[in-house]
Amino acid sequence: MQQMLMTIVLLGLLGGCAQPQLEQPRANGSYLVIENNQAWAVLIADGKRVQEQGTVVDVIKRLDQESAVAASYVIETPHCGRVQWLSERSDAVDGATTLMALHSNSQELGQSGCVLGDDLSRIWTVLDYSG
Repeated sequence: MQQMLMTIVLLGLLGGCAQPQLEQPRANGSYLVIENNQAWAVLIADGKRVQEQGTVVDVIKRLDQESAVAASYVIETPHCGRVQWLSERSDAVDGATTLMALHSNSQELGQSGCVLGDDLSRIWTVLDYSG
């Protein structure tokens, strides 16, 4: 009888310890990766990664602090056409910051094959390995 009572108490304690698994956070981000004349626009949403590969058409970097634009990257992609990323410089309390935004006048950006069309409002991180 005592063994039965201990088994019931033990099962009760173990049952109280069982909790539903919490939903794990999923990675999100948007990256423009530049390496020499190659470019990859990488979108990560809810842990799923998609990318659009392209060719670098033009890169302009402005070093003067008076300019509102710090850098411009123009990429030609097979599915999205010609797309431009602008880095906008703004002053912050702790120093200058830059925000990258995607800009395009291309009709191809809204087509079904283009993975970038739905994410125009994202803030992008540019990783330029061109040196």
